[in-house]
Amino acid sequence: MKLIVPALAAALLVPAVAVAQGPRSPMERFALFTSCGPVNVEVFVTNSGGAGGITRESVEGMTTSRLREARIYAPTDQPAWSLLRVTVFIGTQGVTANTAQTVYIIRLRFMKLVYDQLSDPQLAANPGRLSSDSLGAALQWIHWAPTWESPRPGIGFYGGRRDDVITGTIGTMLDEFVTEYLRVNGESCP
Repeated sequence: MKLIVPALAAALLVPAVAVAQGPRSPMERFALFTSCGPVNVEVFVTNSGGAGGITRESVEGMTTSRLREARIYAPTDQPAWSLLRVTVFIGTQGVTANTAQTVYIIRLRFMKLVYDQLSDPQLAANPGRLSSDSLGAALQWIHWAPTWESPRPGIGFYGGRRDDVITGTIGTMLDEFVTEYLRVNGESCP
């Protein structure tokens, strides 16, 4: 009886884990699936008197490091069909001799090249029919579009100019992105 209870508990947990990981939904596939292709990085930082160590270079270094670890980073000179845009805004208010109120907003946005079939005049006569001839003409109708965005903006207030609060939030958000990206692209990744 002592062996049956743990075995039964383990058997009940397996379906819950399988459901949690589950198959990709069509929306997840559209948002993040790239056949595990490389991801370019674009970083924007506006730091008006906040934490001094948060620069475009430091955030870009964190981002490329996380993507390299996951084997999905593409240098900017290498073409890629996807892009992770990291935007960080840091502002300081109420600065006194001893304290500063720092406000920060962090946004991760995954962008993919998508084909705008409805705007392509080549397909107006034959909607829904994409041939090899129309693909060459369609290149002008391929554009960057955001398909995934971090679920929370990462807004916070704290006293002082502490880099660790902001870098910790960026790191957590990057880890969440990499986890979701690898989950959706799982079978395509090395």
